[in-house]
Amino acid sequence: MTATSDYRIAADELRRFTVAVLQATGVSPEHAAIIAESLTQAELRGQGSHGVSRLLDIYVKRLRLGATNPRPQPRIVSQRGGVALVDGDNGPGQVAGDFAMALAVRLAQEHGVSCVAVRNSSHYGAAAFFLQQALRARLIGFTTTNAPANMPPWGGRKAFLGTNPLALAVPSATQGPVILDMATSVVAKGKIFLMGKEGQQTIPPGWALDKDGNPTTDVQAALSGMMLPVGGHKGYGLALMVEILSAVLGGAAFGPHI
Repeated sequence: MTATSDYRIAADELRRFTVAVLQATGVSPEHAAIIAESLTQAELRGQGSHGVSRLLDIYVKRLRLGATNPRPQPRIVSQRGGVALVDGDNGPGQVAGDFAMALAVRLAQEHGVSCVAVRNSSHYGAAAFFLQQALRARLIGFTTTNAPANMPPWGGRKAFLGTNPLALAVPSATQGPVILDMATSVVAKGKIFLMGKEGQQTIPPGWALDKDGNPTTDVQAALSGMMLPVGGHKGYGLALMVEILSAVLGGAAFGPHI
């Protein structure tokens, strides 16, 4: 749904459609259901930038190009106590993320705390989706991911880091959970992508740079350019730490090497 449209679609129908599209590209019914639930929940939370608007240009495109494995088998590479490393078998990120969080929950229940790193995976959508597993188990959840380079170091003109989100969720015995899900850029690039789809031509100043590293308020120039870190050098510092935790720690591709 665009910002100027009155059209509505039922969530169940959106899930069904998304599953059908993914299965048509070779994804198993089980894995298609996980991805579809992630994208549909993002739409229901108002995170259209991480919802079904990205189905074709990210997930289907990568599957058809052979860049993403449609039938992955995530596996535990190593485990010691509450710490583990998972290989995502180059499948959709939601599949690896769901597998890794389920493992993290189980290990935390056994050891009190756990840490699971994932390598050989891909775009996993809205980070808050995976925290629900931790909340259902009455645990505090934390997840991060790196992304393809589209953000320069603070003061730089060349992309090196992704928008690298981090998300935390804390359960409550009497109230709803406290959830934080944020990009380390001023906004997620998907938000600008969605604005472009809705026909908007400009963005606020301070969001992005063009491909030459100059500040821009043009949607298309921003999409072909780079995002800016939130809070200047502080956002860059957070993005750098997320890169280390999400990629370097587990032996995954990082920075411009993705």
